[in-house]
Amino acid sequence: MIRAMIRLLLFSIVLASAVGMAWWWHDYSQRSIRLWTVDQGELLTGVTVSGTVRNKQKTTVASEIVAAVARMCVREGQQVQKGQVLVELDDSVLAAECAKSQARIEVARQTLAELKAGARKEELERARQAVVQAQSELDHTQKNFARLEDLRKRGAATASELSLEETKLKVAQATLKSAQADLDLLEAGARPEQIARAEAEVRQAQAELQRCQALRAKCVLHAPHRGIVTARYVDVGEVVSPGQLLMHLNNLDDTEIRAAVQETQLAGIRLGHKARVLADAYPDKPLEAIVEKILPRVDPESGAVTVLLRLHEAPAVALMDGMAVDIALVREQRDRVIRVPAEAVRGSGESAEVWVRSGPNFEKRFVELGATDGHWVEIRKGLDVGEVVRVN
Repeated sequence: MIRAMIRLLLFSIVLASAVGMAWWWHDYSQRSIRLWTVDQGELLTGVTVSGTVRNKQKTTVASEIVAAVARMCVREGQQVQKGQVLVELDDSVLAAECAKSQARIEVARQTLAELKAGARKEELERARQAVVQAQSELDHTQKNFARLEDLRKRGAATASELSLEETKLKVAQATLKSAQADLDLLEAGARPEQIARAEAEVRQAQAELQRCQALRAKCVLHAPHRGIVTARYVDVGEVVSPGQLLMHLNNLDDTEIRAAVQETQLAGIRLGHKARVLADAYPDKPLEAIVEKILPRVDPESGAVTVLLRLHEAPAVALMDGMAVDIALVREQRDRVIRVPAEAVRGSGESAEVWVRSGPNFEKRFVELGATDGHWVEIRKGLDVGEVVRVN
């Protein structure tokens, strides 16, 4: 009896585990399935060909100055936006030069201001006092000289005494003349040529600062456009020189699609026709394009003609140079077509089938296919709008 109960208990545990696993697998599979509701929409019919992506603009990023690499801000394969910092060079030397230039500007401006302002009131007062003192000294010396001259005539003074006093008189006259000249110069102010020279020194110092700032700005290199870094040639710490290559940047906004179309497929394809581009790397993100040019040359080996296409707008995904794409070249555009994603269809011809939701499960249903543009497939019979099909 006890053994029977143990066996029943073990069986119950195993059964419960199996049921739990079954419900887990059902729930997981339901959540991992990609579904599509059948609708009516646009279908572009034509031919599907292979092609490649070509980034027309391949930018070379190079240094313009001699400096050490301080920081590499991007890595190879990274997508960057216009204006994003790519490389930072060491600007410590140029920063010091800019500071020196700024100081020279301040000194030159101060000198110019002093010349334009003229002498200070205190300087003028000292100069006037010097003239008064020199005049007083001259008056006193003249009186002494006249007195000695009179004494000499009466024989009461020697010739050497008169000569000494005459020397003092000449010194006093020169002192007064010098003091008066200093006063006249202060009262007249700076000459026009002095002011002009000081202004030129200010402009020269400003030009030097601008040159220094322009060189310093070259220490930070920005992306000239949106793109992808295809190669990097330097590392942090390396000293680079003018013209040295730092990295390559392909422009993602200047992308061209090159399609290889066989001669037999060219009929009906015209400039301006629509096309749908599907990159192997992004199978669920088709891109709209138009035929821009049909090159007038046939490849002798493949018998293909190169057709150039331009995307309607900048792609949200990164189309890298050389990437393989499938291209549906449109000959006809049809609207209100019952359609499903191409991945939802299994098989072809009379054996084409889809899996349609029926309650909680899916059932296989054979359908009649129509045209396809590589991304969508027309359903002529077997499905109605609103039904849900399994895509993956």
